[in-house]
Amino acid sequence: MKTIFIAFTFLIIGCSINSNSNNFTQEEIKYFIEIALGAEFGDETPVIKKWADDIQIKIDGEPTEDDIQTINIIVNDLNEIITGLRIKIVDKNENLTITFSPESDFNSIDPNYVPTNYGFFWALWHDDNFVIYDASILISSADITQQERSHLLREELTQSLGLMNDSNKFEDSIFYQEWTDVLEYSEIDRAVIKLLYLKKITPGMSKEQALNVLN
Repeated sequence: MKTIFIAFTFLIIGCSINSNSNNFTQEEIKYFIEIALGAEFGDETPVIKKWADDIQIKIDGEPTEDDIQTINIIVNDLNEIITGLRIKIVDKNENLTITFSPESDFNSIDPNYVPTNYGFFWALWHDDNFVIYDASILISSADITQQERSHLLREELTQSLGLMNDSNKFEDSIFYQEWTDVLEYSEIDRAVIKLLYLKKITPGMSKEQALNVLN
């Protein structure tokens, strides 16, 4: 069993040169490899990690009405992009929890928390097959604006899918390393998410194996 955690980021851009894999561009594939292989915190095994079963989200803590609306929008966006599983909001039998709390309480909620992040996630996967089976997201309910909270919700929920790394490449990407408050996926973000959940991209794949499949 492995544990993984994360903070915040963003992205956007199109591309020109087509790959022979489902019309993804080489730029999209390269960015996917950068984001999907490794993580910002706590991961020493650079292989593909992803969910195999439906993701069932429970909302906890002190969310605003805008937080609830934002989660619903993100879930709808992801269900449009991802094939092979569904994401839903539930009251019980959850395998992913989003908790809204002051950042000062994060460490008491999750001892894995890395200060000082207003948005944070950790996920668990099986060591033998690298399938993610549980995750938790912490979002600060104080000291940041609603737009920043909405951004962090989109970032952390997206990264908990298995896209755990950050990048300095694209400023309007959800995976951008520096602080931003982007509220929508760019086209390259959508491509990266879709690439991870292609059936032929399997948990445990190395960089070389994933590139062999996609090129």
